[in-house]
Amino acid sequence: MNIFGDSSFCKKRPTFDLPMPAAIRAINIASGHIRATHFNRPSPVKIPSLGLIVKYGADVTIAEAQTQMNVRKRLQGRVPVPEVFAWAEDEGQGFIYISLVEGETLQERWGNMSELERQAICEDLRLMAKAWRALEQEGQRPYIGGPDKQPLNDIFLASCPGLVGPFHGFDAVQRFQAACGIAISTETAIVFTHSDLVPPNILLSPGPNPKVEAVIDWAQAGWYPAYWEYCKARRVRLDPECFSDALQEEWRDRYLPRIVDPVDDEMCYHPWLYFVLTKGI
Repeated sequence: MNIFGDSSFCKKRPTFDLPMPAAIRAINIASGHIRATHFNRPSPVKIPSLGLIVKYGADVTIAEAQTQMNVRKRLQGRVPVPEVFAWAEDEGQGFIYISLVEGETLQERWGNMSELERQAICEDLRLMAKAWRALEQEGQRPYIGGPDKQPLNDIFLASCPGLVGPFHGFDAVQRFQAACGIAISTETAIVFTHSDLVPPNILLSPGPNPKVEAVIDWAQAGWYPAYWEYCKARRVRLDPECFSDALQEEWRDRYLPRIVDPVDDEMCYHPWLYFVLTKGI
């Protein structure tokens, strides 16, 4: 296990308090969670007594841990990103040990929130999205790819290895779009993108007038064309038990544009959506 000695956990507790991967699996199986035995994406394990949540599975990589650590460092005070305590690999699965943020997801809370509460949350999220989209790339040559010039990890690209890049150079956007078959001709900037900015990945404080306590799940984050954040968030289907079709339509049409500037349907969203649909995703 790779334990980050300067983390707040290590400053308060002995490092051997962090449970090993085998113990994490045992806790999950004993919990009876439906996804506890899934190999690629089992249910995360919460250990409130340690202020800890462990995300693990075959799809969990050290790149995700490094991304979350880097984003937290660069956006300190502007975007609440949970702290990473440690990283481990065991039997083909990655384990990220993360500070536990108590609260409910925006997906769980949204249906019972007042209009004023919804608008306030959207405004908070808009400032946060603006902060990470304003991050600057290091080096002279722009690129589309994951942090540290790694391949992209977006789920919409997972079945097409030739699309994950990275694509380097001042024509990176054009070459990426050509590879994807995205027919967008307007000049597009490259910005840092969460790439999964949806209500399940936003944690709120309990009680009335909630605040954003954390933005989580940075696994798909990277440098993308500027339209990607909005298009991806608009396309992802939310849990129908929390978001009815009518509520989801309202979220997409009325509230999502308050968080990320919408793009023109004909010029950007429809060509992007055609790419998604034709790739069989």
